[in-house]
Amino acid sequence: MTNRALILGGPGTLSASAIQLLLEENYEVAVFSHSRLLHELSTSVRVYAGDRHHSNDLQSAFEDFKPDVLLDFICFTPQEAEQIKQLASGKVRQFVFVSTVDVYGYPLRRLPLPETAPWRPETQSQYAADKRQCEAIFKSADPKQLPLTIVRPAYSFGPRFILSFTSRTYGIHMLRRLRDGRPVLVPGDGTTLMHVSSAKDTGRMIAMVVDAQQSIGNEYTCGHPEFTTHSGYLDLFASSLGVEPRPVHIPTEVIASHPEPEARTCLLHALTRFNVAFSVERFRRDFPEFKWEVTLEDWAKHVVDWNLKQGTLDAPDEEIFDDRVIEVWQKRLRSFGVS
Repeated sequence: MTNRALILGGPGTLSASAIQLLLEENYEVAVFSHSRLLHELSTSVRVYAGDRHHSNDLQSAFEDFKPDVLLDFICFTPQEAEQIKQLASGKVRQFVFVSTVDVYGYPLRRLPLPETAPWRPETQSQYAADKRQCEAIFKSADPKQLPLTIVRPAYSFGPRFILSFTSRTYGIHMLRRLRDGRPVLVPGDGTTLMHVSSAKDTGRMIAMVVDAQQSIGNEYTCGHPEFTTHSGYLDLFASSLGVEPRPVHIPTEVIASHPEPEARTCLLHALTRFNVAFSVERFRRDFPEFKWEVTLEDWAKHVVDWNLKQGTLDAPDEEIFDDRVIEVWQKRLRSFGVS
């Protein structure tokens, strides 16, 4: 029996450690991607540079490599799901779809939320709505033709992917502000729960489901087994930088009422105003041998050190939405005699 795993997307935040674990498990690994980071892959990995939206690219890679297992990290739309369903049905012994915990819908019905809990009728973002549709498309396939495993990662940060409280792209700004002793916007009083995980361990969890019989037809939330708060999340990076954070706590309704369009589209509405905590007990039950290799503190230090070494924190920092919200809030406080 051959063990060939084809990864769609990578090397990315989650796929990098998944690829590494599969290599350690003696899989032949190939990556199909148009990432500019393909040169970072191990020489043991076969590379297919291409665009999944050019169907011939993906089909050629699939037919050349002939994977036994297919892992899709970059399926985001129903059209892409239909493409993979048609391409892989009857041709692989397992298909692993990387979805998202956002499909459950917020606010969560329970804390922590297990996979068995009912979903909210609506999601808070188009991203989550599309992932729901992708899941439905894959579940509609004949399970004998497309043996399916769904993994739903919780927020998993890595060197190139760090959330701030308002944006998926402001993480580096947040690190610069912490390093420079500048204020950082935190919605609410800092006690909102946040399910933060290391990309390294979440990626390893995804790789663990490969060729595991118990995972076929199953769905797993993937992330660290513990949770933190908004304040705890900020402290992870402040501690790694050796500084004291200067959080500015602003009520969520004040942020949402800011006149700029970004107030209506920021991450607050889709995620960070909610208490977020998920159960990983199903994964623990099915994979009791799995061990989380890094603490959040150690991983945050790794991420910060990587960015310091790359010089990403040294680039000029432009004013962002957070700055303008803080300015308005502090003016309001001063009008009441609060400094």
